[in-house]
Amino acid sequence: MQTKPFNKEVHDACDPPAREVVSKYIKSMWDMNAWHNPNQYAVDLIIEKDKNLIGYAEIEMRDWNDCPFRTIHIPQRKKKLFDNQKKTIYFVVSANLKRLWYCDTKTILEFPLIEVPNKAVKEGEYFYDVPINLFTSVKLS
Repeated sequence: MQTKPFNKEVHDACDPPAREVVSKYIKSMWDMNAWHNPNQYAVDLIIEKDKNLIGYAEIEMRDWNDCPFRTIHIPQRKKKLFDNQKKTIYFVVSANLKRLWYCDTKTILEFPLIEVPNKAVKEGEYFYDVPINLFTSVKLS
């Protein structure tokens, strides 16, 4: 299995604003707090309510502003972040930070893995092929 190599420059440009958008959404819509996980190798956000652990959020920014596809591809390499003692939600954030989509990771794991050639890895990288209608779509103000 091939995986996209880590790119610190891309990570530093995309990760902080995407985390902020998701944290604000969780606070405003779910009345929960989402904190940056201090373990850089673990899931992105820790979700709490009244100082009680509720779950986790993993976040990925995409280079489109509105999803032009019938499915969303979730990298297989993220699977290690889905096996938590609490619920884990996967968020996809648009490049302009005006839309997001989210889905429970248990749902994602029900879908087949497909090989998807892409800009970073020409062959051998696999993704869960999840229908977009299983994601909750949110327009942000």
